[in-house]
Amino acid sequence: METEILSVPCGEKKEISTSQKAWKYIRDCISAHSADLNRPAIADGSRSFTYGLMFREWERYAAVFSALGMTEERHSRVGIMGSVSAEVIFSVYGLNMVGAEVSIVAGFRALKPNVILKTIRDEKLTDFIVTDDFAQPYLLNELLGRKDELGLRNVLLLHLPVSGSTADPMMSAMQEAKYLYYKQWYAPICMDILLDIYGSRTVSYASDESTANAIILHSTGTTSGTGKPIPLSDEAFNSVNTTFRTLAEIDAMSHDSVSSVIVDLSNSYSIMDQVHGPLSLGGMIVIVSGGAMNPMYYNAIPEFGMTFLFAISAMLDQWLKLPETTKFDFSTLRYVVLGGSSVPAKAKKRYLDFFRRHGNENITLLVGYGISELGGACILSTPEPDDESIGYPMQGVDIRLIDEENDKVMTLQDAPCEGILYMNSICMATPELDGKTVIESREIDGRKYLCTNDLVRAETDGRITFLGRANRYFINDKGIKYDSGRVETEMMRQTGIESCAMVPVYHKVLHDNIPMLCVKLLETDSDPQKTILAALREVFIANKTLSQELLPYRVMIVDDLPRNVNGKVDTFKISRGEVEGDVFELKPVRIMGQLTDIKLAVFDAEASGDMLKEVFSEIAGGLKDDILMNKSSADKKDSMKDPNPAATGFRAMNEVGRLFMNLVYTEPSCMSMPCMQQMMQNTIMNMMPDMRQMMNNVMPNMQQMLWNMGQHFFGGKQYPGNTNG
Repeated sequence: METEILSVPCGEKKEISTSQKAWKYIRDCISAHSADLNRPAIADGSRSFTYGLMFREWERYAAVFSALGMTEERHSRVGIMGSVSAEVIFSVYGLNMVGAEVSIVAGFRALKPNVILKTIRDEKLTDFIVTDDFAQPYLLNELLGRKDELGLRNVLLLHLPVSGSTADPMMSAMQEAKYLYYKQWYAPICMDILLDIYGSRTVSYASDESTANAIILHSTGTTSGTGKPIPLSDEAFNSVNTTFRTLAEIDAMSHDSVSSVIVDLSNSYSIMDQVHGPLSLGGMIVIVSGGAMNPMYYNAIPEFGMTFLFAISAMLDQWLKLPETTKFDFSTLRYVVLGGSSVPAKAKKRYLDFFRRHGNENITLLVGYGISELGGACILSTPEPDDESIGYPMQGVDIRLIDEENDKVMTLQDAPCEGILYMNSICMATPELDGKTVIESREIDGRKYLCTNDLVRAETDGRITFLGRANRYFINDKGIKYDSGRVETEMMRQTGIESCAMVPVYHKVLHDNIPMLCVKLLETDSDPQKTILAALREVFIANKTLSQELLPYRVMIVDDLPRNVNGKVDTFKISRGEVEGDVFELKPVRIMGQLTDIKLAVFDAEASGDMLKEVFSEIAGGLKDDILMNKSSADKKDSMKDPNPAATGFRAMNEVGRLFMNLVYTEPSCMSMPCMQQMMQNTIMNMMPDMRQMMNNVMPNMQQMLWNMGQHFFGGKQYPGNTNG
């Protein structure tokens, strides 16, 4: 059994085993001294929980799960949406308490029920918990109506309140109104009702020992569109605390820290780095509805005296676009750690300047590099903004570089050298799930290493520099293995370019793939073509950091690039044609075979015979299967004018509201809710005393609209009734 000698919040030393259940590890890390139990643990909007209250909530949730048989004894594996909320955290640790394996699925997956159903089947889930921020009647009816077919014992609905200084009042009101609808028809599966019934009952505690698949996380599915399962043992989960405590660069992650939770809990950067690690150290975590995609997140920093900000580039880029008159206050922050994707030095300097201009000259900005299969952050950058490297390996992380063409294995002692990065970590995921290999590894010197598919360079001082994605290849029309990752990385480092992505585009004349670079420029850029040309000339002609065979055929200048919940550019959406912009053809100028200049010409799809828009339109047509609601033919036709499906992150919450409103105008419902108008007036108006006046002054038709919702909400779908027995 692995043990650690830890300093707990009250100052004494305790021997803590990492080979125990995750919930018990945190409880043991927090002293039984009353002063520690009264320390703040979670702030979620306007709600707050001390460690004592948080532990009590874990027990209450565990009591419900015990009563419903969602336990180790019944070999339960429970799926739950990973929306950023205190209730999801209570559920995860409550399930861990009773020994159920927990599969945390990205919250936005609820917008595509087929993905949820596939996950339930593939991972053999026995129960499923839906959060009401993304829940729709369609998904709930599918789960409840096909419960036996899917092998589900229980389907539960978890309400996530939206409150606090970062919450839009209308969003809060609509969230409560939506839940009131659900509660009228799905009351037997609502968690708040179940807590009232079973919350004080006896908990069926599981064994304290770590289990192999205690918590199953998921990749974002940027390339394939679906996320693969990443099983982690309790011990791997608990070991993340070891890396936090041994970081020489960071002394703020302690019991005095106030840190952020910003991304969906289905990945290790969130649930391990932002929740489990800080809680095991006795700090306070701050939750904001919508996480990083909530543009008002910055208000939570001064409100809670945040000292440690976990962030992603997309989050900070969003803040940078706000007017200079916006009241940013970063005076309490000591550290900002960026994760999710590599960050070039020019972006780090831009972010650091932004924080310094708004109240903090002494802030330290770091970039973490890692993968969920290894428990999150594995390499941490130096605090130097000019440093292009991703930094040094963290405690408990061992690396190898492999030259795959020559099958040569290198260590840091062989530096300087380049190769594909392989890593081993004390937080490594379990390689198998139900006898099937889900995490591929390579045995080197008797230890298992995971391939990151990243090409890196190791310097003589031990620093690691990211060179590009090694698995971002495609064969172009000339039969060349086109290295998209290297092109993206080099172009990202050039002046004026905020982000970019390289994708293959099918050429109808050549009947082959050609490389197209999608570029988002800094908003201050006044001459996009000049900026693009300068960057291309710097990379391919002046410095020759890339060979001319990697020169793109086209460049598309876009307003924005789609990102997944972790802030990474979603090339899957780009390849489906969901991004539009001005397209230019590259005209290389060569003298005796050598590239001497590059020019741009406006791309004419019809003249070239490529018909790019037609190809993308055909792809977009395939998205019809993703439409979740029954619509008339006219509605379907209109919906395809914009091929973009529901957005992820915070924007998806707005999309849910849009879908919710669309139901008002679908086929007449076969069930009515005559008490809806009175219920809305009695409940919503009492909840928000000034709501009635706001409706009268700003939205005079709101009451009628809400009444219409009650009449037409279910669109003809019958509620299947009590399914939990």
